[in-house]
Amino acid sequence: MNRLSIAVVPLLCVATARAQLPKILLTGYWPPSNEAIRQWNPDPAQNPGGWIGANWEGRGYDIHAYHPEFSPPTCTSCGAGTGNLTVDYQDTSADFWSIANALQPIAVITFSRSSTQITWELEMNQYNRTTWANDYAAPTQPTRSPPDGSVPPDALRLSTLPVQNIVTAIFAAGLPVNPYVCYTGNGGGFLSEFIAYHGVWYQDIHESPTDPAWCVTAGHVHVGRSLSWTLARQAAEVTLREVIAHVDAIRAANLCQANLGFQGPGTSVLSACGGPLNLVGTTTDMRVSGGPAGGLGLVAFGTQNAPVPLFGGTLVPVPIFHAQIALLDAQGGWFWDDGLTGATGLPTIFAQFAYLDAMLPQGWGLSNAIELAFQ
Repeated sequence: MNRLSIAVVPLLCVATARAQLPKILLTGYWPPSNEAIRQWNPDPAQNPGGWIGANWEGRGYDIHAYHPEFSPPTCTSCGAGTGNLTVDYQDTSADFWSIANALQPIAVITFSRSSTQITWELEMNQYNRTTWANDYAAPTQPTRSPPDGSVPPDALRLSTLPVQNIVTAIFAAGLPVNPYVCYTGNGGGFLSEFIAYHGVWYQDIHESPTDPAWCVTAGHVHVGRSLSWTLARQAAEVTLREVIAHVDAIRAANLCQANLGFQGPGTSVLSACGGPLNLVGTTTDMRVSGGPAGGLGLVAFGTQNAPVPLFGGTLVPVPIFHAQIALLDAQGGWFWDDGLTGATGLPTIFAQFAYLDAMLPQGWGLSNAIELAFQ
């Protein structure tokens, strides 16, 4: 994969309102996996105790949990359940993509129940299977099998959670749980592995830090069926803290340069994300998104922030001392293969993308402007 596909979401680069904190998605299935995450469910009907996910523990993330309901809640043979993410291939897939695409989580943790007793099993391996164990209602197999047409049948997708850190933290917390990482097995070929695959699949689609829906990490936890709801919730809290620390560290290493605004006309977005530009040897990736498919434009650079009217919008880097040709792909995006390398002694540089677009009144569009801080 192109190095430039590894980079940071513009939303993380600008001061955001309270409602725009990055979000983490948790999903559950049979108890105790649904009960382990219920306190983060924003639906008051499912979580009458009240959602605690808003800026959880002051860590800078909103936590959102979704799970089905079962009758009785303490069921042993639980069936498909009702509500969101029922234990059904079609319902799970439809609900997962609807929730994830709307939420755009920076991390995804999927949970399900294990056949073992008091374990906390971090699954490493999720497969794009052609055949799955039958679910409870026709059609009993995924409507598309294998579900992921972007990779070969039975392709492996790995967890990107900090699995060993989670195991270590649960031991350190003194919880009477047996945490471990399953490095060689699989998720079981039923709905547990199916939703686990969806989580890591979503993360792979949005692995680029320059993707506005950047997802840093995803993976699956099999929750021991004999864990009390309280103990399962405590282990989920420890897990979530470790995932947040992991996300924090990766975000710190993938900083976005400042977004100055001035976007328009048009919907194109310019971003530059990676290591700090004032450190020698670091690399920052530059990306355009949201432009016209197959379009042509220029990334303009200047050492002054001197906005002037242009094309019905505002051009910021004036005067321009360099322009880089950018040919947009079929999705209206572009990566600069050379990227930017950290250095000292360079001035602050301003950049903006101008592009041809016959659908706009003056035939040209302008992205937002960004500040490249080499000082």
